[in-house]
Amino acid sequence: MKFRCGCFNLYLLAFVGALLAGCVTTGSNSEKDKTSDLATLRVHLESHPDPITGTSTPIRIGREEPLNLHVTGSMIGEINLVSAELWDGKEGEYAIHLQFDREGTQTLEMLSMSYRGKRLAIESQFPYHRWIGLIRMNQRISDGSLLFRPDASREESVRIVSGLNKAIVKMKKLKD
Repeated sequence: MKFRCGCFNLYLLAFVGALLAGCVTTGSNSEKDKTSDLATLRVHLESHPDPITGTSTPIRIGREEPLNLHVTGSMIGEINLVSAELWDGKEGEYAIHLQFDREGTQTLEMLSMSYRGKRLAIESQFPYHRWIGLIRMNQRISDGSLLFRPDASREESVRIVSGLNKAIVKMKKLKD
């Protein structure tokens, strides 16, 4: 049996070269700081506990009056967002308004028609992970917008909205 050492060494050399080419530092600290300003958003559907298949996850939402419920995987995310705004109400009241794209609008409409009476749980990471909202779907949501009072301080809400809008801009640049 003959073994071709030369061919093996060429493959090894190509593999090591590819590894070394991939070992380049990616950007400066300022780029890292920019990504820490971004926020994520995930919208989950309320579900029944399902320990057998493991398709539902128990969560605890709310800081002052915590509520335990189970949710399924994320249905809509920041990739489906068109805009996020902080709306002011009466003295000390504020809400986050989310506007979704066509795909997000269709998903939201389908969920609100199929699961009327269920709730949507909203999680965000800005920079730490937290459940920030709960919306009951009592009627059809056909305009692709969600308005909810976040379980967050005003400063945290401003940070979430700002981070989401920066993430939207960054994703548009990547798409183009």
